[in-house]
Amino acid sequence: MKMKVTFLGTGASLGTPVLGCTCPVCTSADEKDKRLRSSILIENGKETLIIDTGPDFRQQMLSTGVSKIDSFLYTHSHHDHIGGMDETRAVYYAMNKQPLQFYMEDFTEQGIKKYYDYLFAELDSGEKYHGRPQADFHLIRPGEFFQTKKGTNILPLRIWHGNLPVTAYKIGRMLYMTDVKRIPPETLQHITPETILILGVLHKKPHHLHLRLDEALELVEKTQPKQTYFIHISHWMGKHEEVSRSLPENVFLSYDGLKIEI
Repeated sequence: MKMKVTFLGTGASLGTPVLGCTCPVCTSADEKDKRLRSSILIENGKETLIIDTGPDFRQQMLSTGVSKIDSFLYTHSHHDHIGGMDETRAVYYAMNKQPLQFYMEDFTEQGIKKYYDYLFAELDSGEKYHGRPQADFHLIRPGEFFQTKKGTNILPLRIWHGNLPVTAYKIGRMLYMTDVKRIPPETLQHITPETILILGVLHKKPHHLHLRLDEALELVEKTQPKQTYFIHISHWMGKHEEVSRSLPENVFLSYDGLKIEI
């Protein structure tokens, strides 16, 4: 069964253009240099899934025409990955108030419920926020397969964003890794010659929390995935057209709106 992946956003935490920046990338007329915060939409014939709902979630959904999401997968609770969760209320209404299905590790759930205490956590008074959606939080563990309510098999895996654990997701041949600096051996082994790798690569300069371009290319050379798509891209990476020309065969700088079939 083919799986269609839509890159809803491919930018880093500030997006591109960055507010107030007049660099060549932020002022570029090329639409591929305009990046919302990173997120993908997956349609596999069984259901529609999304990985992360960042601050641009509403805009991303409106641009695709999608209003119903069967499963929400979360990588970690930084704002650029959960900042659009309030907008899931609209999905709840669009789905006739069926409980939203959220899948994440325990540390991500704790961060989300702290950040959105008015939306998901019970108030001391016992009252509930009037717009609160019903939601089922499913706890997952790295290295252990789980199945969504609609029957999609998914393997969560551990990656590291500095000292912060982040959840990677393997769905079929696709492996999604955002906000990554270090990949432990038990996760690295899942990158094979059949893998379609979606990988967070911030820019070309050294960074203590993210892979830079040369580190990512070294990883690709070592593991030899079938295809690699870079995401979570900062304006410091450079212009899409120029960077794309420098990349090896089967390695691509993703852009917002890109669609691939796996």
